[in-house]
Amino acid sequence: MCKRTASLFFVFCLLVGIVYARLIIIVEGGYNTASVRGHTVSATVSESRGMIYDCRLRPLVNCENESFIAVKPSLRSFESVKEKIPEQLRDNVLKEISGGRIAVFKSAGVISNTDAVSFSAVKRYSDDGLCVHTVGYIDSDKKGVSGVEKYYDNLLNSKSGSLKIICDVDAHSNALEGEKLKVQSENYNSRAGVALTVDRDIQKICEDALEEYGIEKGAAVVLDVKTAQIRAMASVPEFSQNEPAKSLNDKNSPFINRAITPYAVGSIFKAVVSAAALESGIESSTQFNCEGNIKVGSQVFNCHKKTGHGVLNLYSATANSCNPYFINLALMTGKEKICEMAGNLGLGKQIELCDGWFAPGGVLPDAASLVSPQDLANLAFGQGKLLASPLQMAAVYAAVANSGVYRTPSLMQSITDENRIEIMRAELPANRRVMSESTAEIIKGTLLETVENGSGRAAKPDGIKVAGKTATAQSGEFDEDKNEIVRTWFCGFFPYESPEYSVAIIKEDGNGGAADCAPVFKYIAEKISQM
Repeated sequence: MCKRTASLFFVFCLLVGIVYARLIIIVEGGYNTASVRGHTVSATVSESRGMIYDCRLRPLVNCENESFIAVKPSLRSFESVKEKIPEQLRDNVLKEISGGRIAVFKSAGVISNTDAVSFSAVKRYSDDGLCVHTVGYIDSDKKGVSGVEKYYDNLLNSKSGSLKIICDVDAHSNALEGEKLKVQSENYNSRAGVALTVDRDIQKICEDALEEYGIEKGAAVVLDVKTAQIRAMASVPEFSQNEPAKSLNDKNSPFINRAITPYAVGSIFKAVVSAAALESGIESSTQFNCEGNIKVGSQVFNCHKKTGHGVLNLYSATANSCNPYFINLALMTGKEKICEMAGNLGLGKQIELCDGWFAPGGVLPDAASLVSPQDLANLAFGQGKLLASPLQMAAVYAAVANSGVYRTPSLMQSITDENRIEIMRAELPANRRVMSESTAEIIKGTLLETVENGSGRAAKPDGIKVAGKTATAQSGEFDEDKNEIVRTWFCGFFPYESPEYSVAIIKEDGNGGAADCAPVFKYIAEKISQM
């Protein structure tokens, strides 16, 4: 009996031992499997930040994709895709894989197996980028350095995301056979961001126009006449957003945004003098006999036509850009009224393009600083200390086109969410009347006469009536041959009957506004009208 009991007890213990051992195997086996499945190596292959759109919510960044292939950290995987790896990259790819890292390289090939996967990543900037001075660029740490990238850095960074490649590995970091690489997006290429007032099509037209007419250093600005929203700001030369370091030592200073840089303006300022004179009660029929020069105090100011223009009124004087006429008109009007009108038209004042980004105000001498009649004479045709940017002058001509109502230019339109829906819209700067409607109509007429029969004839496009003014401004700078460098301009608006766009164009080192800039205006007006 005892022997039977002992035998049964022994069998019982043996069975318990077997069950216990089996449980250990199951538990340990399950743990090891979970451990293998829970180990991964990953590589962040691309990072994105918030979008920058034009006024129609068309992207100005992240417009292109680049193709890549990622390879498992496995020598077998390397051998299987070796032929798809560009020969000059194979050593680097092998080095990454040998170090237990996922290797990534550019390739137009398509692959998806257990060794490698192809994927696309957005490219922040195109090589032939559009609107580069306005958009700006980011550094290697993804921090905005200039333009909208800089002034909306925090907002754009808050919409950042990443694209990762993930590989399952065992406890010894060996890639698991039979498991595919995974492409994981974490808010990558979010649609959220900021929308600007820029119109991508108009921007392209302006950039093409500057190139077409060989303006190597200069700018073109287009404003919406009614709102003064900036539809284009083109500046040349441009810099590479992808490789900005290459432009650091360029003698032509491509980082300068010439659209917002103040320059001597010359005769395009005559529209301001005209406005001040007309608002002071001086008639447009007021005549002056130009004999080729005018003497103010002890100084003689010459006309560009040495033999003189003869008897002129405001229309013919503007069309012929006669300096003696406008000097006489300025002396009749007085420095206080001219400086007041210029200030009301935004000259001498900074322009806040968007939060924290202020375009320079240039220089508007106050009336007290014009101590002599000769100082006022210089101001009459836009010389002396006066400096203004193409953006400012486009706004001046927009006010004339808008029946005498001025509005400060703006660049910011709205903030958008992930669905490209506006969640906050920028308010337009307040408008204000700076001259009567009748004054504006007379000035519009003088600028029409300038294009139809005067110095601006080269700006006249086919099939559309426009108005504008040329200028050739002394800079006080000289080249190596001691010839003075001049700034050449054209400012105008179109269509004449119901103006929609105001345009300012400058060439830094030009010959004359009629030859350099008027044809650029014609090109821009024609192309926009065909949109």
